[in-house]
Amino acid sequence: MKGEQIPLAVQLRSTASFNTYHAGPNREAVDALRALSVGGLYLYGSAGTGKTHLLQAAAREAQQRGLRVSYLPLRSLVAGGAEALDGLTAFDRLCIDDLDAIDGDIHWNHAVIRLLDRLRTEGSAWCVSAAAGPDRLARLLPDLRTRLSALPLFGLRTLGDDDRRLWLRSAAQQRGLELPDDAARWLIHHLPRDTGSLIAAIEKLDRASLRDKRRLTLVFVQKTLSLLS
Repeated sequence: MKGEQIPLAVQLRSTASFNTYHAGPNREAVDALRALSVGGLYLYGSAGTGKTHLLQAAAREAQQRGLRVSYLPLRSLVAGGAEALDGLTAFDRLCIDDLDAIDGDIHWNHAVIRLLDRLRTEGSAWCVSAAAGPDRLARLLPDLRTRLSALPLFGLRTLGDDDRRLWLRSAAQQRGLELPDDAARWLIHHLPRDTGSLIAAIEKLDRASLRDKRRLTLVFVQKTLSLLS
């Protein structure tokens, strides 16, 4: 069925892992997500808090443990019709991203209600993300809001500059790179602050450093990432 054809491997970013997410003020949410074995969990927060990164990290970790996993980016799927969910059965872990994309869509609301009820009956684990808590998604059907509000709710907070700088330097160090503090500050103030963009920048710096046999300096970082800035 259509839902069974959603390719997990294509959807997951290569950089999405718990090791590349600096929890900072969101440690409780990260720990709860990693410990989830049955039932649901709801993450919400503004853009740049790492909702997609965390859901993909959870999917990847479960997949590596041999579990049956699917990641659903609703913002990408919604135009194709709610029947995309019909074939989703017998999963150990389901990660539903961008739930606010179906706010106001009755057909998708009903499809998600049926899916969540099926997951609960099967004893699966599932995690949901949205830009706001269930009570703030006013155009969701009341039945869906009720189901979501009963889940453990975790509001993700944006990292401050100090936490973001520490995370960047740690991400670089994991690749054998020493990222100077002034270069980390430049990255934070000149690139998009979401996790995916910053990790992509670190990966580009890693390749450039290896290719040019250069250590990272502020000038080298600026030159390498000039097209991204």
